[in-house]
Amino acid sequence: KLAENGRETAVYYADGTHPQHNTHCAHGWIKKGQNKEIKTNSGRQRVNINGVVNAHDPTDVVIEESASINAQSTIALFKKLEQKNKSLQRIFVVADNARYYRNRTVKAFLKTSKVQIIFLPPYSPNLNLIERLWRFLKKIVLYNRYYERFADFRGAILKFFANIKQYRSELESLMTLKFHTLGT
Repeated sequence: KLAENGRETAVYYADGTHPQHNTHCAHGWIKKGQNKEIKTNSGRQRVNINGVVNAHDPTDVVIEESASINAQSTIALFKKLEQKNKSLQRIFVVADNARYYRNRTVKAFLKTSKVQIIFLPPYSPNLNLIERLWRFLKKIVLYNRYYERFADFRGAILKFFANIKQYRSELESLMTLKFHTLGT
């Protein structure tokens, strides 16, 4: 929580992710001359998650899972964020320039919301802290793992978020606000 003219505020980073129900090979060693069979799925099912992470607490995460990430799921996410932070006067959300954040329905919602979006410069995912969370999610849940059923795949992803506090020390070292600027 930060103070803005004596009022309590918070800063969150927002983005969407779409993990696909396929095996994601990250690394491995196979003895020369041997073959290793890797199970995989042939489907295109995916889990669509729109989320925010607190800039000062990487385990303070709010997600909205939906059929697609659009204006309605973005508004649902922002409502969850407001509900979680009832005592705050303002909630700053740092986001990329995705269409669902700039949609007129979202803009209309924001007129009466505690949420205020701050847009990142175009093509700068390196400045969006939540990208590091998505990469960590993939490392923990997806890399080198086979989920035969989509329900198991989805369940593993949702379990990660339900138990995110167990990764606090790893996330605190990964998700710092120490950004390096290039050039002058």
